[in-house]
Amino acid sequence: MSEYTTEKKFVVAEGDKGELYIFIGAKSEKPSSPQIFYDGKDHAVFVRNSSQNIILDYIHPDVREKLCRSKEVVVVETLLENIKDSYFADLKVVDKIPVDWKLIGLNTWEDAVKKNI
Repeated sequence: MSEYTTEKKFVVAEGDKGELYIFIGAKSEKPSSPQIFYDGKDHAVFVRNSSQNIILDYIHPDVREKLCRSKEVVVVETLLENIKDSYFADLKVVDKIPVDWKLIGLNTWEDAVKKNI
C-alpha cells in the first residue's frame, strides 16, 4: 500500500465550458489510471498511480459543489510556470473517504482559515 503525501499548493479552475482543471506541482513518476475520490468535504484523495496517493488539502468551499457534480477533471502538472503534463482523472464522489485526517495532521477548512488569521 502506498503512503499519502499532501499537495498543499494546488488550484482548481473552471474552463469556459464548465470543465474543471486541477493544477498541481509536477511529479516524477507517470500517472496510471488516475482517480480522485471526494466526499464533498475538506479534502480529496488523488490516486495518481499504484504508489502515489496525494491528498488535495483543504478544498475551497466555493468549488466543492462543482467537484461533486463532475465525473472527471483535467489534472495539469506544472514545473515553475510551465506545463509538464496534463491528463484526465476520473472523479468518484463517495459517502466518506476512509482516512483519519487528524492522523495525517489535517483538520477542517475552517480550522485552517483560523490559523491564518
